[in-house]
Amino acid sequence: MLLLIGFMLCALPIQAQKIKVTALKPAEYKNLMEQTANPCIVDIRAADEFEAGHISGAINLNADDFLFMRQLQNHCALSDTVMVYCKLGHTSKSVTDLMVKRGFLHVYHLKGGIVAWIRQYPTVSQY
Repeated sequence: MLLLIGFMLCALPIQAQKIKVTALKPAEYKNLMEQTANPCIVDIRAADEFEAGHISGAINLNADDFLFMRQLQNHCALSDTVMVYCKLGHTSKSVTDLMVKRGFLHVYHLKGGIVAWIRQYPTVSQY
């Protein structure tokens, strides 16, 4: 019996490495955008903030929207490289932590948010 239990314990798969969110500085974020085929770039600020200026190629999904996670999954697959940003980086950190818990595998957030981005790259897209 002990031999069987020992065998069963040895046969259990090694626990997968825990997936973590990666915080990137603006230059690192830009580099990842350029090196990744079709990254899913998500601006989680309110629509008026997005329209005032956003990173080129970003979609706007307001993190305060009740259906945010469903909308996110409609735009980004769990296996996509998903790059999230907000105004200062605090909300995007919280949102990306939740995304990992919901099964997203490659999640990044912009350290310092769009404010840090604009300091380094003053030109942003506008609607």
